[in-house]
Amino acid sequence: MNIKRIRFDEFGPYRDWSFTTGDNGVQLMYGPNESGKTSLLEGMRNLLFGGTHKAYGSMTGAIDVDRNGESYYIGRKGKQLDFYSPGNPAIHEEPAQHWWHGIDKKTYNRIFALTLDDLQGLDVLQEVEVRSRFFGAEGGEHLGGAVKDVEKGATDLLVASSNGKRRINVLMDELKENRQKLSQLAEHEAQYVELQTVFHSTEQTEMELQNQLKEWKEYRDGIDVVLRAWDTYRRSEEARMHMQQYNSELALSRDEFLRLDEEIKRARDNMQLWQEKEAALMPANFSPDSPFGTYGQDIEDLIQQGAKWEQLRRECEEGDAYIRKVREQLEFSRTLHSAWRHDEPMAEDINWFDGERLASRLRTAKEQLLHWQDRKPVEATDEVPTANLEGASLPNFSEEELAKKEYLERELDRILMDIDRVEARRNSPGSDAQPTILPKWLQRISGIGAVIAVLVVLAGLLVLESALYTIGGFIFLILSMGLFWYATWRLHNGNSDVSKLNYELQILSSRKSDVEHQLEALIKAATPTASPVPSLEGVAHLERWIQEGHTLQGIYDEALAAWQNWLPQGAAKSLDEDDFFGLKHEYDQYHEQLRTIEGYEKRLAEHKEGLRIIEDQAMALWYNLGIEAPVSPTELKRIYNQYKNFQQNKIVWEQKEAQRKSFRNEYDNWHRKEKELLLRQQELLHKAGMESSNEYRQHLIDEDQYKQWQTIYKQSQVQLDLLAPDAENKDLFYRRLREGNKDNWLDELAHSEREIASIEDKLATLYERRGQIVEAMRTLGSDQEQHQMLQEREALQSELESALEDWATQVLISHCMDKAQQSYEQEKQPHMLELASSYVERLTGERYTLDILGINKGVALINNNGERLELKFWSSGLADQVYLALRLALAKVFSYQVESLPIILDDILVRFDENRQRSALELLAELGKNQQIWLFTCQRSVYDMAQSIMGIDCHRLSRS
Repeated sequence: MNIKRIRFDEFGPYRDWSFTTGDNGVQLMYGPNESGKTSLLEGMRNLLFGGTHKAYGSMTGAIDVDRNGESYYIGRKGKQLDFYSPGNPAIHEEPAQHWWHGIDKKTYNRIFALTLDDLQGLDVLQEVEVRSRFFGAEGGEHLGGAVKDVEKGATDLLVASSNGKRRINVLMDELKENRQKLSQLAEHEAQYVELQTVFHSTEQTEMELQNQLKEWKEYRDGIDVVLRAWDTYRRSEEARMHMQQYNSELALSRDEFLRLDEEIKRARDNMQLWQEKEAALMPANFSPDSPFGTYGQDIEDLIQQGAKWEQLRRECEEGDAYIRKVREQLEFSRTLHSAWRHDEPMAEDINWFDGERLASRLRTAKEQLLHWQDRKPVEATDEVPTANLEGASLPNFSEEELAKKEYLERELDRILMDIDRVEARRNSPGSDAQPTILPKWLQRISGIGAVIAVLVVLAGLLVLESALYTIGGFIFLILSMGLFWYATWRLHNGNSDVSKLNYELQILSSRKSDVEHQLEALIKAATPTASPVPSLEGVAHLERWIQEGHTLQGIYDEALAAWQNWLPQGAAKSLDEDDFFGLKHEYDQYHEQLRTIEGYEKRLAEHKEGLRIIEDQAMALWYNLGIEAPVSPTELKRIYNQYKNFQQNKIVWEQKEAQRKSFRNEYDNWHRKEKELLLRQQELLHKAGMESSNEYRQHLIDEDQYKQWQTIYKQSQVQLDLLAPDAENKDLFYRRLREGNKDNWLDELAHSEREIASIEDKLATLYERRGQIVEAMRTLGSDQEQHQMLQEREALQSELESALEDWATQVLISHCMDKAQQSYEQEKQPHMLELASSYVERLTGERYTLDILGINKGVALINNNGERLELKFWSSGLADQVYLALRLALAKVFSYQVESLPIILDDILVRFDENRQRSALELLAELGKNQQIWLFTCQRSVYDMAQSIMGIDCHRLSRS
C-alpha cells in the first residue's frame, strides 16, 4: 500500500495543507525544528488508525492511497470515518480491521511509525502481540488474544505468592485457618482474657508498623523514580550545556552563504586553471611579475654609480685608517706635556680668565708672605740656643709637622728628578731642540723683498702706469709674504722645543725654591731656641709681626686652595701660579691640532654620507628584489647580470603575448567574478557582524549542533515530565536529580528495600502471632463453634478441589498454546533475524552482524574478528542502527504475511555519522522499491546527501 496524497484541513499547526508524493518509494521531508515533522507523523497515524491526539485533539483530513492497483479514500472528521474506493460503496470498517487483520495502533507505532524515542529498546520483540502477528502461523493475530485470555483465567484462580488473593489462594488460607481454629478450641478457657489483652496490643503495633512501611515505600518509590530518570536527566543537562555553548542570537542566511561559498570555490578553481595555463607559456626561471621588471631602472641607475661607490668605499677606509693613526700620534704628544697628565682626558671648557686671576692672586699672596719674612723683627732673629749637654739642640716636630715635612721632602725629590730629566732632553746631541739661525735670515730677506715689491707696485701704478710692473710687483709681494710665513713657521718649529724645555726648567726651579723655603721655615720653627728676655716694646712689635704673619698665611692658604680647586681635569696637581701660562699654551696647542683632525673628519663624514646614500639605495633595491646577500659593488654586478637575463627572457615571453593575453583575460574574468562574490559574501558577513567566512561557517555548524542538542533536550524533558510525580513532589524530584549521586541513590534504594523487607517480616510475624491469638480465643469458645468449624472445613475442601480442577485445565491449555507458538516462532524468527543481521551489516559498513546463534543469551553483535559485542557496550549511534534494522526486518516480515504498510521515520538518523547516514539512505532507497518509506529530517546534510541517491524524492516541508 502506498500513500499518494495527504490533506490536513485542521490538525495541530496545519491548516488547509496538502501534499502529493513523488514517484519514488522513499519520500524524504526536510525541515528545521518546529517545522511540523512530528505533527505530520501524528496526523498520518491518526488518519490510518483514528483516535484523538492528547495535545491537538481530533483530526480533520484525508489521505488517498493506492492498494493493489486500486485507489482508496480515507477521510476523518473527529470520530467520523469516510472510507471508500471511488465508484464503490462506502466501507464501514476501520482500515486496520478491513486490510491488516486488526493490527492495533500501538503495534503500528512501535514497528512502522517511529520517532527517535519509539525506536529505543528491544522489548518490542517480547510483546505477545508482536510475537503472534510477526512470528506466528496464519491467523496468529487471534492467537495472541486467546493466549492472553487463557493466562488471565489461570491467574485469576492462583498466583504463586504467599500473600496472593486469588480464589485458590484465599481458599487455601481459609482452610488452613479453619484447621488451626479447630485445634485450638480444645484449650482451657482461662487464657481468654490474657489473649484478648495481647490481641489489642498487636493492633497498636500493627498500626505503627504500617505507618513506617508506608513512609519507607513512599521514600523507595521516590528514589526509584529518580533512578529511572537519572540517565535521562544527565542527557538533558548535557544537552542544555551544549545548547548554551552553541546558542547564538544571530540570524544567519544559511542557503545564501553556502551558495556563495560554492560559487567562490568554483571561481577560484577556474582562476587556478587559467593561471596554470598561463604559467606553462612562461620560460624557465622567468616570472613576468619579477621585481626585476619593476626595479630595472633602479638597477641601471645604481650600476652607473658603481665606480663612484667603489671609490668612496676605498676613500672612507683609507680616511678611517689615517684619522686613527693621527689620533694615536696626538695621544702620544700628550705624554710629552709637563702641565697635563696623559692618563686623564683634558677638560673641554676652561675658564682661563678665572685661572689667570687666581694665579695672580696666589702670586701676590706669596710675595706678601715672603716680604713679611724679610721684615722679621730683631727680637725674633737674635735667638741664642740653649745649652745642651749632648750637643746642639734638635728640632722638635709634632705629628702634623712631621707629616708635612715628609711630604715636602718627597715633593722636592720629584722636582729634582723632573729638572734632571728636562736638562737631559735639552742637552741630548740628537735632539731637534737645537736652535737654527736660517729662519731669522729668511725673515729679514722676505721683509726686504716685500718692501721692494711694494715700491715696484707703486711705481707701476703712479710713475710708469704699466700693468706689467704692477702685476710683477704683486707676484713678488706674494712670494715675499710666502717666504716670510715659511721662515716664521721654521723658526717656531725650530725653537718651540727649546723654548718649551727652558720654560719647563724655569717652572721647576721656581717650584724647587718654594719647596726648599717652606722646608727651611718648618725646620726652623720646630728647632727649640733660648729666647732672651725682650723689652716691652720689642715684645709688642714681635706680637704685631706674628699676628701679621698669621693673617698673610691665611690669605696665602686661601689663595692656594682656590688655585688648586680651579685646576681643570687632566692638569698636573703639583702646578703653582707660575705654571699657568705653560698650562694654557699646551692646551691651545693640543686643541689646535685636534681641530685640524676634526676638520678632516668632517670632510670624511661627507664622503661617508655620500657612501651611505648609495648603500641605502642599494639596500632598498636589495629589499625590493628580495635579496639577502650583503650590499656590495660585486653583488650589484651579479644582480645586473640577472637583470640582463630577465630582459632576454621577457622578449621571449612577449612573443607569446597574444596567447597569454587570452589566458589572462579568462583569469581576469573569473577574478572579477570572485571579487563580486566576495563583496556579496562580505555584505552578508557585515550584516551578521562577523569578520571572516570561517567564522560564519563555524556559526552555521554551531547552529546545527544547537538544533540537534535542542531536540535531545526537548525529548529528555518530555521523558522527565512523564516520570516526574505530581506537582507537590516535583521540586523534590528535580532537587534529588541535581544534588544527588547515582551510587548514593542506589545505596539508599537498597537500604529502603531492606527496611521494607524488615518491616514486612515484622508484620508477617505480627499477623502470625495475632492469628494465633484469635485462634486461641476461638478455641476457648463453645463446642457449637467447633461444630461450625468442622462444617466450614468440609465446604472449603469441596470448593478448593473444584477450583484446582479448573486451574489445571487452564494451565494445560496455556502450555499447549505456548508450545505451538514457540514452534512457529522457531520457524519464523530466524528469517527475521537474518534480515535484521543483513541490515545491520549494511548500516555499519559491513563491520557488525547480529549474533543469531547466541540470541538465547540476549541480542548482541559479532564484529569482523568474530568477537561478541553485548548490548551494554554499544554506543548510542550503534544502538539506533541495530534498533532500526530490527524494525525494518519486522516490517518486511509483516509485508510477507499480510501487506507492506508505509514506514514513517522521524529524525532517526540524528546519532548516525555521515558514512552510516549514507548507508542508511541507500538501504532505505533499496527497500523503497517494494515498500513506501517516509523519512523526516532536520539535518541539511542528510537532505543534501539524499539528493545524490537514486530512489529518493526530496521535499522541503512547509506548512503553507
